[in-house]
Amino acid sequence: MSMKKNARKWAWILTATVSLVLLLALSIPLAVYAGEYIEGDPDATLGEDEVVEDDLFIAGDDILVAGTVEGDLFAAGENVVISGEVEGNVFAAGAAVTVSGNVEGSLILAGYNLTLEDNASIRRNVYFGGFSFQAMENSRVDRSIYGGGYQMILDGTVDRDITAGLVALEISGPVGGDVVVQVGETTGDFDTTFNVWAPGVPFVQMLDPGYVVDEDLVGGELSIRVTPMESIQEPTIEIDIDPAYFILRGILRRVGEFIALMLVGMLVLWLMRGTFLKAVEEVKSNAGMDTLWGILVYLLYIPVVSVIFFVLLGVSIFVGLITLGNLTGEMISISSLSFFGLLTLFGILTSLATKVVISYVAGRWILGQLSKLSFENYWHHVGALGIGLFLYEVLRAIPILGILFLILVVVIGTGAFFVLIKNALSKTASTAPAEVEAKSA
Repeated sequence: MSMKKNARKWAWILTATVSLVLLLALSIPLAVYAGEYIEGDPDATLGEDEVVEDDLFIAGDDILVAGTVEGDLFAAGENVVISGEVEGNVFAAGAAVTVSGNVEGSLILAGYNLTLEDNASIRRNVYFGGFSFQAMENSRVDRSIYGGGYQMILDGTVDRDITAGLVALEISGPVGGDVVVQVGETTGDFDTTFNVWAPGVPFVQMLDPGYVVDEDLVGGELSIRVTPMESIQEPTIEIDIDPAYFILRGILRRVGEFIALMLVGMLVLWLMRGTFLKAVEEVKSNAGMDTLWGILVYLLYIPVVSVIFFVLLGVSIFVGLITLGNLTGEMISISSLSFFGLLTLFGILTSLATKVVISYVAGRWILGQLSKLSFENYWHHVGALGIGLFLYEVLRAIPILGILFLILVVVIGTGAFFVLIKNALSKTASTAPAEVEAKSA
């Protein structure tokens, strides 16, 4: 069996809900089940003179059941033809399923083109799901039909009811009971030249949405619900929201950010006031250069992060090799924690610390103009921070300008922190040799 044909076969099996029982049966060793099994290579056939005295499970590309099955029949493939006799129920799935024989039980079908040919006889119910279901003139269903799909064409006989959800319906054969169906109706041009097609089977001509039913042939109640196709194809959702909702939402967002930044700033002023004030002085004295440094940081962000990632990966691999794999897991863990730790630190600096520092600079300048505070008291700093953050949130609330202001704040703040880190590393590098010499002396 070619891989292409096998893939097509199992694709149809998987898409057909009614064949789940068959899938379970085929996936377990045959000895577990009672019954007969026929698997195609690529096709599968039960000949006219053959009799299966139990359930039959059959799968293949093209399937023909022309013999007799004394139990239930489970069939799945691309093209399934049942022309023999089945004394139990039939579960069949395929691109095309055609029944022209006798079924003593119920018929459960799933697929693209489902057909009951002339002289087909179903002693109980028919259940179908697929694009097209057709019962030809001399076919007969002794009980009811239940199903759903695009279209149903009934030229044969149904002794009881028809219940279905469809787009198109044609009934020109007798129905003994009720017909309860939902169909579609076009409110404009509907292109029936577009068609749904399944591999390996001919096209099925699409009917126009709607129904054609000879009421004299329906013995019971005729209930057809018509749904306009426009409402199916182009659903629209109308949402009426008061503009005040968006205003309130924006205010709450700004208030929430103010509280969060205020708490972060107060914590930093309490624990790291010296480092915080160094960043403030850097912004006050070199805001222009900090802006340029900030732009450079963001231009080089992706390349630098990529280099760090591959360096850490290379170190992990190298250590793993020289230790014969004993430290590979530990090195990968350490490298991962280091990498994501750096990303987290960068995110905190850019999303929180930059806003707090720039807001404090503005707030301290405003507070300095209004009073002669010495800023020796902790709460003086908190007051400056509160004024600055309030001004920041007001400016952020302005459409478009607020976004530009945010970008400027983050860029300047990022540049200031970059300069502080660069200076600290330079100082460490310059003092380290002197300390080594002093210790050696």
